[in-house]
Amino acid sequence: MPNYQGVWSLSTQYQNVSGWPVPPQVAFTAGGDQDNVKQSIDRVLITTLGNATDFGDLSYIPSEAPASCSSSTRGLWAGGNNAVNNIDKITFATTGSGSDFGDLTQGRDEATGCSNSTRGVFGGGANNTTDVIDYITIASTGNATDFGDLLAASYKMGGAAGVTRGLFLGGFTPSVPERSAVIQFITIQSTGNATDFGDLTVGRNGGAACSDAHGGLQ
Repeated sequence: MPNYQGVWSLSTQYQNVSGWPVPPQVAFTAGGDQDNVKQSIDRVLITTLGNATDFGDLSYIPSEAPASCSSSTRGLWAGGNNAVNNIDKITFATTGSGSDFGDLTQGRDEATGCSNSTRGVFGGGANNTTDVIDYITIASTGNATDFGDLLAASYKMGGAAGVTRGLFLGGFTPSVPERSAVIQFITIQSTGNATDFGDLTVGRNGGAACSDAHGGLQ
């Protein structure tokens, strides 16, 4: 293992990257549309095969369609069925139930979340379909703050993010008679309205997206 003392150049960091301890790679899922999973949080180890294990419960009942985001240490779920405005948090290194983080600026379900290592963003949502984008600082607690607006009121979008940009992909927009193919982007560490990025190959809503630090898939 490398010596951690002193100041390293970038080239030295890259040469010794294999010596840094690698934290467990885990994934979490919470909520659902069946009575017995409305509050449950499941945990999966990404690097191994096997069934999910119980992590705990959310502190509120989002039922179906909460939005989610995370940093490397903390996970958040926001909103849910019946247009609740709750935001819940968990700490990955522990097990146990979620606890209250704060509130969204307005209640909604089927919103979309994305994040980088410091800030979480929640965009759109159903129940009085909205174009509002909220943000929070993941390591703190407190109510969400207005970030800006989507290109149009939308819900059921896919969400993905890199280090600097967040993406909202597709979704359902009541002003458009079919599923949207639009991809929108924001710069996560700033505030402002979403900007057009391009289009999906086909319009869709209710899709799921994923990403690494460089790009997203839906």
